[in-house]
Amino acid sequence: MLLLLITVNYSISQNSPATDSLKMLLEQSSGIEKANILSEISNNYMKDELYYKAIANFEKALEICDECNDTLLQASVSREIGVAYYYLFDFKKALEYYLKALKLYEQINNQNGILITLNRIGNTYLEVSNNDKALKYYLKSYKISEQIGNKKGLYSVLNNIGILYLHENDNKALEYFKKALLLMKESNDSSNMSASILNIALVYSNMGKYDTALYYCFEALKLKEKFNDRFGIALATSNIAKQHIYKNNLSSAKIYLDSSLKISNEIDAKGTIKNNYYYYTLLYAIKGDIGNMQKYRKLFWRISDTIINEQSSRLIAEMQTKYETEKKEQQIEMLNIENKLKETQLQARTYWMLIFIIAFILVVIFVVILFIQKHKLLFANRNLVQKNIEIVKSEKELMDVNSKLNTVINKYEKKSMINSAKFTDKYTGSPLTDEQKQDIKSSIIYYMNSSRNYLSINFSINTLAKDLEISRSYISQVINELFNQNFSNFLNEYRVKEARKIMSDPSTLKYTIEYIAGSVGYKSKTAFTNAFKKYVGVTPSFYLISMKDEINTK
Repeated sequence: MLLLLITVNYSISQNSPATDSLKMLLEQSSGIEKANILSEISNNYMKDELYYKAIANFEKALEICDECNDTLLQASVSREIGVAYYYLFDFKKALEYYLKALKLYEQINNQNGILITLNRIGNTYLEVSNNDKALKYYLKSYKISEQIGNKKGLYSVLNNIGILYLHENDNKALEYFKKALLLMKESNDSSNMSASILNIALVYSNMGKYDTALYYCFEALKLKEKFNDRFGIALATSNIAKQHIYKNNLSSAKIYLDSSLKISNEIDAKGTIKNNYYYYTLLYAIKGDIGNMQKYRKLFWRISDTIINEQSSRLIAEMQTKYETEKKEQQIEMLNIENKLKETQLQARTYWMLIFIIAFILVVIFVVILFIQKHKLLFANRNLVQKNIEIVKSEKELMDVNSKLNTVINKYEKKSMINSAKFTDKYTGSPLTDEQKQDIKSSIIYYMNSSRNYLSINFSINTLAKDLEISRSYISQVINELFNQNFSNFLNEYRVKEARKIMSDPSTLKYTIEYIAGSVGYKSKTAFTNAFKKYVGVTPSFYLISMKDEINTK
């Protein structure tokens, strides 16, 4: 399993002082100097993960580059626009700009630019699981890196080829990771060696050679400790714990898991925390400690849900920011047109025919602007559908992981079933403590994620209370206080997620909206449509049309 750790720290805030200073310089600049400042402003937006703002400024810089015929800057800006679209998961757009940048770099024979762009194109094809094309571009980048002696480029492409083979469970990955490691040793680049070492450990682990994997994990840990890389230390320590679990050295595994979890919590590395909870669950399942196993399984689900929600919030906020920005620009444009109209009326009162013609033109412009705004809104909604499709894929991957986890867990739950006491309502007759509220919350989340009873039309809070054997009033209280919503909205959110998953499957596009609404528990199409639009951002009919259009274009 590849450990792709994502830590989202997203906020829509005011510009940084550096960006404000650059904007002041922008007003006094022109030509290539202005393009460079716009590019620098975009780089600051990229650091803050404000990708649409970055793209807007990059495109302005690109227009200036076209006018000034600066091919090198034009290529560099095109590539960076591709990077921004890559982080927005718009891989089609990313490829479009990468290929444009590649053509420009080839025009001026800029070998370093060519090899970097080839590598990024390979990464993009790898993201969409087109491994053949990814390998094709990686090998081109490798050849150029060898020709010009670019060791950093060689190291990067060797690692990428290794990751490609790792995706295919092909042990050829080991050959490329070792080549990358050897290259870093020859260059005495200790700071980059640990990534290759951990990749090598991962391959050996997949081969079942856990002692060898442990050796490389410890080597990576030494390097991370040398540079005081706390994130790297947490990751390496987590991998050491994993190998000990596979070797059934459970006491050693717990020591390293405790250490990794402590550091991960201190630096808020949610990805590593999630992996550690997964390994804790396996550890206690093997030990037969059902109580702790269930505790860490719930923690795993909770942080997984948090990571997905943070990613979804960031993507939706990005889309909203883009739409609001474009809307304000259009409003400013309309105000400018109105001001020009007033000036024309004051200056040419006697020329009624001319005024009529100007008014007609302005009406046409107004209609065109409204059409463009509607078109952009349609584009924004389609992008929103794409983001929802990505969310569905993430949720599916999460369910796959949980399915594998349940296979191990069920094996040990059966052993303890004889000694298990029937769950009773331990909360009745007294006010709920904070700990009890959190316990009820975890039970609700686990029930909703593992049971499909909520898809029944007759499902209610009474059904949930009966199934969990918890007082209806306590469930209502926890949903209101800890989920910040009433039961109806809480239920709608889960039903809409299931509907979105159904509509994201190409094999279900033949179903009508009425059928889908009924299958997820709605009595009427209207109620389903209102709930779906509230949580997804578009209507069910628009979502289905977008899915059909996407399939037809493939």
